[in-house]
Amino acid sequence: MLHLIQFGYIVSVMIGVVPFAMQLMINVKNLSVNNLMVKSRSTLVFLALIVVFNVCDFLIIFGKSEFGSVSVDWIYILENILEVALAYVLIAMQRDYVEQKRNNWLIFVFLTLSAMLLWVDIIFQTDYFVLSERMYVILMILLNAVPVAVLAYYVINYMKIVIQHNKDRMVNIYLIIYNVVFLFLCIITTISIIDSRTTLDYVENDKEIYLVFWLIFNGLNIIFMLSSCSIVEGSGISIEETIERLAEIYNLSGREKEIALLIYEGKNNNEIADMLFLSTNTVKVHTSNLYRKLGVTNRVQAIQFLNENR
Repeated sequence: MLHLIQFGYIVSVMIGVVPFAMQLMINVKNLSVNNLMVKSRSTLVFLALIVVFNVCDFLIIFGKSEFGSVSVDWIYILENILEVALAYVLIAMQRDYVEQKRNNWLIFVFLTLSAMLLWVDIIFQTDYFVLSERMYVILMILLNAVPVAVLAYYVINYMKIVIQHNKDRMVNIYLIIYNVVFLFLCIITTISIIDSRTTLDYVENDKEIYLVFWLIFNGLNIIFMLSSCSIVEGSGISIEETIERLAEIYNLSGREKEIALLIYEGKNNNEIADMLFLSTNTVKVHTSNLYRKLGVTNRVQAIQFLNENR
């Protein structure tokens, strides 16, 4: 059974790398996609963290016999920090999707939470202070519940915006899946860490459940990437030529043409502002004018409009 689980984790790592590689290629090659979230930098980071998480699980399964239980405990500590990072990136993904302003204080909150988790884990690991198993379990549950609570708050607010603006249905479904998956990830990872680092045993087959979870989730990510890619049929006209032609039809200004191209390339407002040496508010004004002239309401629709008119 152990060999089967080990093989399963190897497969999980391999499957997890595929959507990350696909997303990286989409960005590097600037391939056509059906939704903006695929080209988001936050999505790239999210998928990269998933790969790191899978590698950590792989090392945990193989590590006890090769490196010893102490080394494996430090990998568990790293996974605790990765949980917090995934929560923040998941919020960033949804924030970018609904085009909301970044909250700098949120970074401080998650960094503080990471530091607290690291402090509790190190204390329990090194025995610098006496920390009972019961107290460790309580602290682990409370600290891991915080990112879930913060994520839930932002998800509720962002989903209201999604409903109001009728965003892409497929992306909405996957955002819901990601949020549910993260909740399950927090629960099963926390239980697994507690079971492994204490004498307690809450779930008997947590490793098997965990493995099935990752296989399904990574498989869904591959499906999402494949379904998000689109082949633009037509005469092979470049996107630059398309924008020039549409500029004459819809009376786009020079700045609006520049912004249309950058939007197509997956840049957000802050990145566009930096590249064009403009303020973010100025970019928002130009973007709003561009949407109005093209008859669209958001970036996803703008990209779809450009693809349909190539």
